[in-house]
Amino acid sequence: MKHSSLHSVAHNLASSLSGGISFVIGHYSLDVYSVAAANSDGSVLIDFLKGTVDSEYSNAELLAAVPQFKNALPAFCEKHGVSASDYKDFLVRYFATSGGNKFVVTIEDRRGKRSSKEYFGWVGKRREVLDHLGRRRPANISRPLD
Repeated sequence: MKHSSLHSVAHNLASSLSGGISFVIGHYSLDVYSVAAANSDGSVLIDFLKGTVDSEYSNAELLAAVPQFKNALPAFCEKHGVSASDYKDFLVRYFATSGGNKFVVTIEDRRGKRSSKEYFGWVGKRREVLDHLGRRRPANISRPLD
């Protein structure tokens, strides 16, 4: 499976949680950014493969929802033409900052290729920069999440 396809599916699932209303698992009041804001570093790390939340503070809704995302992952992947078994790692760190909300999706495929992409806002848009010819290009971040 192409690494970019896996990343696209991972973004879609992460964006479902980011938006606060997740039709993937049937939850209608999820606010991952309020949980992130309550933590001293302003973030919360979700492992979608293990169904875990790494955070100083969390709430019952998020703790109940994340394992459901793990359970929904195989069907979600199949619907989008990839296999959940192609993921070796699937982490998303959500940040609540004074500049706005953002999340970073880090995946590793079963061949060992690892990449991270940063998305902004509730819907998860990519930040763009101008290249040397003045064309708009997606900005890349330099290092994956640990």
